[in-house]
Amino acid sequence: MRGGPELVAYWAQLGSVIELVAGVALAGVGTGISVLVAQADGLDRRRGILRESLRLGLLVSAPVMLAVAAVSLAFPEHVAPGLSGPLIALAAVVGCMAVVPGMLNGYWLGQQRRDLMLALAVGSAAVQLVAAVAAPQRQVLVVLTLALAVPALAAIFFLGSPGRGTSAEEAGRSPLRRYILPGVTIGVLTPLGAVAARDIVSAAMSWHEVGLLQALWRVSDWVGNVAAGVMAVHFLPRLAASHGTPRFAHELRRAATATILPSTAALAVIGALHRPVFALLYDESFQMTDATVALFFAGTLARIASWLPLYALYAMRRTGPLVVGEFLSMPLFAALLAAYPGPLSLEAAGALWLAAYAGYGLFNLWAVRRAA
Repeated sequence: MRGGPELVAYWAQLGSVIELVAGVALAGVGTGISVLVAQADGLDRRRGILRESLRLGLLVSAPVMLAVAAVSLAFPEHVAPGLSGPLIALAAVVGCMAVVPGMLNGYWLGQQRRDLMLALAVGSAAVQLVAAVAAPQRQVLVVLTLALAVPALAAIFFLGSPGRGTSAEEAGRSPLRRYILPGVTIGVLTPLGAVAARDIVSAAMSWHEVGLLQALWRVSDWVGNVAAGVMAVHFLPRLAASHGTPRFAHELRRAATATILPSTAALAVIGALHRPVFALLYDESFQMTDATVALFFAGTLARIASWLPLYALYAMRRTGPLVVGEFLSMPLFAALLAAYPGPLSLEAAGALWLAAYAGYGLFNLWAVRRAA
């Protein structure tokens, strides 16, 4: 509403930088802490896992932050075209800070403290909304980036001292270390794949089309994020606790019923009403064909379905397939865009989005069945 498709595209690029720095820790160790806390007995052991997750998370994230900041200041056009070097460096610092509330959220998830998780999510969203509305027009991106640092400060306040329980080894250091490699792989490849995909679309079409692409992702994320939240908040601890028992398959079937069918219905409704929805959320310039919306939403549904076996792999601690499969998601989409032989259009991009995540889902399903 404040800057049209171009500003939406630039904010998305900046968000990918933040996600890159934070994701190397949160995509792996941040999920691993939920699994291990759900399986742990005793408060001291859980506090020890939290301490180790914070240590490992910051240890993994800090070098990425420094590398991104250094490259952005020297070659800003190669990190996120259209954004200044200092702004990208600021995003890298905020991304590292985001590791703290992310780990605390994973700890609460393992304990199934949904009240505290909800409070953190609502507070973070409120700060972002106020920043987006109140920021001066020329400083919208800077203020939004700084607003993302507020949850980290709040998390430090709530953390206090994690306590002095058992040793790091007793707290599960080695199991947490298993999640570093998939976390680095997912945390690096997904945001870099998104940045590359936007850059390819901007070169083949324009930043206006990148803004439309980002709007499609954001609107479909309404459904995807709810589904992912149900999988992570409700079913991941249950899957982790039931791994190795007959209840595991039952919980996985319940997760599929609770997410796939409602997601299909929600995406169908939003797709049918996409013109008034995009006009309400953005402005009249966000117009796409019915085929484009249908293809992207179908790809998002395939993406949601692929997360079911993905969370099963996390619960099973099968980190090898997590690493391999990551190359078949957003990076594969970017590669397909780059290799597309004809003139690129948003409809063609939608078809490639669907193909990439259909393949990703099939791989994850194969990996779960192979490990079972």
